[in-house]
Amino acid sequence: MAGPAFAADLDSARTGTFRYRALLPVEPDDSAAGFTAPTPLIPAPELAKALGLNRLWIKDESRGLSWSFKDRAAAMAAAHARSIGATVLVAASTGNAAAATAAHARRAGLIPVVVFARGVDPLMAAFVASYGAHIAVAETKRDRWRLVAEAVTQHAWYPMSNYTDPPVGNNPYAVDGYKPIAYEIFEQLGRRVPDAVYFPVCYGDALAASRRAFAELASIGLTDRVPAHCGGEIYGTVGAALAADTDAVPAAEIDHPTAATSISAAQSTFQAVQAVRASGGAMHTATEDELAEAGELAVRTEGVLLEVAAAAGLAALTRHRREGRLAADREVVLIASSTGLKSLGRHLDRPIPGRVVDDVDDLVAQVVADSTHERVRTR
Repeated sequence: MAGPAFAADLDSARTGTFRYRALLPVEPDDSAAGFTAPTPLIPAPELAKALGLNRLWIKDESRGLSWSFKDRAAAMAAAHARSIGATVLVAASTGNAAAATAAHARRAGLIPVVVFARGVDPLMAAFVASYGAHIAVAETKRDRWRLVAEAVTQHAWYPMSNYTDPPVGNNPYAVDGYKPIAYEIFEQLGRRVPDAVYFPVCYGDALAASRRAFAELASIGLTDRVPAHCGGEIYGTVGAALAADTDAVPAAEIDHPTAATSISAAQSTFQAVQAVRASGGAMHTATEDELAEAGELAVRTEGVLLEVAAAAGLAALTRHRREGRLAADREVVLIASSTGLKSLGRHLDRPIPGRVVDDVDDLVAQVVADSTHERVRTR
């Protein structure tokens, strides 16, 4: 009876994520900042024009406690953990999931523990530490998973991240925390669905949850289709499985370093492959240059500062438009998964990007010289 209850809640005065409680695994607590939904769906006409699209929207997921869509997963998992009497939340993460775990553990009155691997971005490490997380550093990513697995199995700590090798994705309760992204898009578009949704993809938790949520809307008769679920990844593991028409997701060779550390896993999951394949979507393996260009394009056209990893979805969208894999008349939602403030660590040791000026003529000359894409008005 979840379908009728869900439809009834949509027609009620209920607000936030509580509107979607009938299709969620845990009763949401809208007093928690992670459930202060919906996140805004921003029209992006200038970015659409640059890409040759008629209609493009940006779903800004940087509005939660720790400024990424991981807040949705962490809020749902923390609510479940508290409901079963868990006291410690533990995560192996490069940053966003760690920050969300720490923030929502504190919000729920639980203890956050985060296991990093050596080489983690120091800015993200400081960000996570600021939430009061207990932080440990393992030698390798696989060592992180081993430590988390032992903490879960031997001490009943609640898992807030993947800890298996090969990976299977996040805690199922956390994955379901992403489903309201799709429900909100449906409502924000006037109870209709877009033609395609673009995500940055690592393990594909949010991608898979979104595809399933749209399928649920279709199954209860609120829509007659599911949008194509597409994405950008770093090492091509989902794309390789799709190209080989297999359910076995290969481990890719990490053949270059990446600034998109949040989605830098060498191996994705079956659920990501399934979500793309079942929805008729497509993937793209983004280069470092494409990530940088996508980030610059988002800022220049819409004033949206994306985390480097978040730019992977836009890099994929750009490539698919260029190759003609996405028609100009398609309506697209781009998931902006996290704020670009989290990617500024690599710039902190650089000098201020400006020159000393003595008067306004020097200032105008500098601005004119630097403005390659903009018209500068001068008298």
